[in-house]
Amino acid sequence: MIGYEIYIRSFYDSNNDGEGDFIGLAKSVSYLKDLGIDLVWLMPHFTAPSYHGYDIIDFFNTNLIYGNLEEFKIMVDELHKNDIKIIVDLPLNHVSSRHPWFKAALSGDPEYKDYFLWARENTNLNEKRHWDNEPLWHPYKGKWYYGVFGGASPDLNYDNPKVVEKALEIVEFWLKLGVDGFRFDAAKHIYDYDIENGKFHYFHDKNVKFWEKIMRKAREIKPDVFAVTEVWDDPEIVIEYAKTIGCSFNFYFTEAIRESITTGSTYKIFDCFTRTLSDNRKIYISSNFTSNHDMTRLASVIQSEEQRKVFFAILMTTPGVPFIYYGDELGMKGIYDSHFTEHVLEPFPWYASLSSDGQTLWKSIGFNYAFTGVSVEEQKSRENSLLNYVKYWIRFRKENSWMTYSWLEDIKTSSFGIAYTITDGNNYVRVYHNLAGHEEEIEGIKLKPYETRVK
Repeated sequence: MIGYEIYIRSFYDSNNDGEGDFIGLAKSVSYLKDLGIDLVWLMPHFTAPSYHGYDIIDFFNTNLIYGNLEEFKIMVDELHKNDIKIIVDLPLNHVSSRHPWFKAALSGDPEYKDYFLWARENTNLNEKRHWDNEPLWHPYKGKWYYGVFGGASPDLNYDNPKVVEKALEIVEFWLKLGVDGFRFDAAKHIYDYDIENGKFHYFHDKNVKFWEKIMRKAREIKPDVFAVTEVWDDPEIVIEYAKTIGCSFNFYFTEAIRESITTGSTYKIFDCFTRTLSDNRKIYISSNFTSNHDMTRLASVIQSEEQRKVFFAILMTTPGVPFIYYGDELGMKGIYDSHFTEHVLEPFPWYASLSSDGQTLWKSIGFNYAFTGVSVEEQKSRENSLLNYVKYWIRFRKENSWMTYSWLEDIKTSSFGIAYTITDGNNYVRVYHNLAGHEEEIEGIKLKPYETRVK
């Protein structure tokens, strides 16, 4: 299975308003099929005031910029007709400050007040997020509420059983509408504040139990549901969530491969592969990926197309479900800025001129300009393009579908090369990668610059 993350607004415009939409995505199925995608992850499609959609006003309806529920269903059906599964991004940690629940809480409704987390006498209102020093507590007319992702996104109180029931209803609604599963956003932030002692604290055990309940409900409705979790933490913590949810994004993979390719050192790859991809018990599936909406794009970190080709070769010859962030297969660029994340959400470049049917134009272009070789039109016609190289490795991966449930053995490195065996216990291949722009030898195998060889 090959996954593909899509920001709908930037992908394909079906009605000439410059905004990507559900029907546009349905019309772009031929591209996804040609690329080899069979699992689409949609960034939030719910009713929300922001461009990114993670601050939800209505979990049971769509953002009308993308289309209504009927058009959403048309898109789902078209993807399914073409053997492509669809998962939706579900942020359950918080809602929008404009959500009816939060408005009711602010108006003094005691039922909805208990849907959220409020400061107490012992609360340190000056406490900041440990990763970027942004505030955790936000004021409103003398009241202070908790919002780990900002004042526009108040956290829900999952110690309230009614809130848990609402989460279960949301999961049930979208599964019955036809989606195949979820990407669970910020999974470790369901319980992340010790309200009694007034301090930030991850309650990993409580979080995992919450996700057990969610997954139990999901599997009752759809036994083969596919879910992947976002837990940005040490691999040992990620595994605890992944065992429950079934699949987890491997952030260390992306970090390690990027750093190793750009520095020429293989230490991080060895450490990552040993810690995250060598467990033969297969108690969960890893999702290795190119980049995502919260990161600088692959091509802005790895400047050389030849080096990016090595990244994709590694991605497609390691265990789990590989995910591609839309446009990374073309070399789209974008530098992440937490205060201006649009930099990594630019319109998908269908045409060299960035102008024709389907092209989205909702924002100005800051990185992926016209006639720079970064478009489907230009890369399709160039035989040795990154796009065609990615297609080659996706075909290889689909011919070796057993790799999803595999693990790595006998990992060896040289100064610029890495070799490993990927196996599921019945099938196996030995893989060699040269990260350098010069010839490299490993285990007596001479590799050309940036060559990958499978034996």
